[in-house]
Amino acid sequence: MRAAVIAIRAGIFDDVSEVDDVCAGHASSAAVARTACRPAAGPMPWAGDDVGGPMVLAAAGHAGAGASTVALAVAEGLAESRRVHLVDYAEPVRSGLVAASSIELGTDGAGWRHGRRGGLDVFRLARRSADGELPPVPETDDAERLVVVDAGWSLTCALLDFPGSLVRGAMVVVVTRVTVPAVRQTEHLLGAVDGTAVVAAVGPARWPQVVEASCGPQLRELRVRGRVVPVPVDRRLEPAGLTGDRLPKPVAAAGRALAALLVPSGSPQPRHRRRPAWSGTGPAGHTR
Repeated sequence: MRAAVIAIRAGIFDDVSEVDDVCAGHASSAAVARTACRPAAGPMPWAGDDVGGPMVLAAAGHAGAGASTVALAVAEGLAESRRVHLVDYAEPVRSGLVAASSIELGTDGAGWRHGRRGGLDVFRLARRSADGELPPVPETDDAERLVVVDAGWSLTCALLDFPGSLVRGAMVVVVTRVTVPAVRQTEHLLGAVDGTAVVAAVGPARWPQVVEASCGPQLRELRVRGRVVPVPVDRRLEPAGLTGDRLPKPVAAAGRALAALLVPSGSPQPRHRRRPAWSGTGPAGHTR
C-alpha cells in the first residue's frame, strides 16, 4: 500500500502488472483503477451499432476474472439455437481462447484468425496492431448472426474512459470473482455500463458474508433481481485453460443460464441451417 501511494504521488500509472490491477480494487477511488489500466487504443470499434447485428459483450470486472471462460460458455449456450460468432479482442499473447477452437481455418486480410468449435465460429486477432488500432468485427454473409465479444481486462478498462461508447445496444455480461477486492472493483464497471447488465460470479454459489457486505448498490440490486449467475471454478480448467474439449457440465450450465437472461426463450430467433451436433473432434489433422 505504501508503494502504491508513492507511485500515485509520483504520477506513475502506466507500467503496472495484472497483480497491481487487482490491488486497485482496494482503492476507494475509481480514478486510480481507471488510470492504472488505461489502454493505448481509443474508443473500440465494436459499439453495438457498429457490428451489424445484436451483440453480447463479456467484460471483466477486474484482472483475472475469467471473462474468456464465461464468454465461451455464453456463446455456446446461445449457439444451441442460433448462429453465433465469438470474437476475442485480446492481444494474441494474452488470448484465453488461443486453443479453444477444435478446427483452425486460417487468417484473413483483416487480421483475424478464424477457428471453429462445433457450431460456434471463433475469431481471434492474428497479430498485434503496430498503431494500436483494432479491426472491426469480422464481416460475414450472415447479417442475423449474434456476436459475443470477449473484451478481456485491458480493453474493458476503456469502459471507464468512454462510458457507454462500447455498449450502445449491446447486452453486457460483467464477470467477477467472489472476493472482496473483486466485487468492489466490479462496482466501478457496473457504473459505466449503459443499461442493465448480467453478472457472472466466478466462485462459490453461497457468498461469504464479508463479500456480501462489500457489494455496492448496483451489484446488490442485480443479486436481488436474480441477474447474478454463479459460475463454478473447475479444477481442470484452472491449470489447463480453455482447449478444444467440451466445457465442464457445471460451467456449460452456467453459460446457458446467462444466455437465457440475455436472450429470453420467447425472443425472436434468426433462421439458419442447423449444424450437426458437435462430437468433440474435427476432421483428421484438425483435432486438438
